[in-house]
Amino acid sequence: MDCPSEENLIRMKLDGISSIANLDFDIPNRKLTVFHSGEIDQIEKSVIELNLGGKKISTEQTDQTEFKENANQKKLLWSVLAINFAFFIIEMTTGIISKSMGLVADSLDMLADSFVYGISLFAVGGTIVKKKRIAKLAGYFQITLAIIGFVEVLRRFFGDEKLPDFSTMIIVSIFALIANGICLY
Repeated sequence: MDCPSEENLIRMKLDGISSIANLDFDIPNRKLTVFHSGEIDQIEKSVIELNLGGKKISTEQTDQTEFKENANQKKLLWSVLAINFAFFIIEMTTGIISKSMGLVADSLDMLADSFVYGISLFAVGGTIVKKKRIAKLAGYFQITLAIIGFVEVLRRFFGDEKLPDFSTMIIVSIFALIANGICLY
């Protein structure tokens, strides 16, 4: 393991092995620690097939189920979940009051993000297969919300709607932009 690209190769190769709980890469020392349950034969075979000079150094039993990286990810996910859900409520409320489809649509986006962060909490520390299932579920949820938003746009386009309150839209949108910036950071 000389570089992050080799790490990605290893991650992709071990991707389908559901017994893997965590991969701990030490690139400078060319070591990989695999936390898993069950047999190691498939894991070892997959690493050797990459022809990166991989070999098993040792095998140890451990009761470790929590990893520092997982705790940091959970803390971050809870933070962005709280920010996004709060702005979902704020934007949905002000969007309905001001009759702004823009705010309603952005609130649905915030709800989708909240849902993704919420179910991602279940994926942290899980196997790669579990993470893929959760990502698929998140995708279906986002598509559903997009369809709901599109139907509402069509309803407003073909219906008799008044113009929204632009000042409310602008103020709330600026705060939502700041919230998204904080989440990005």
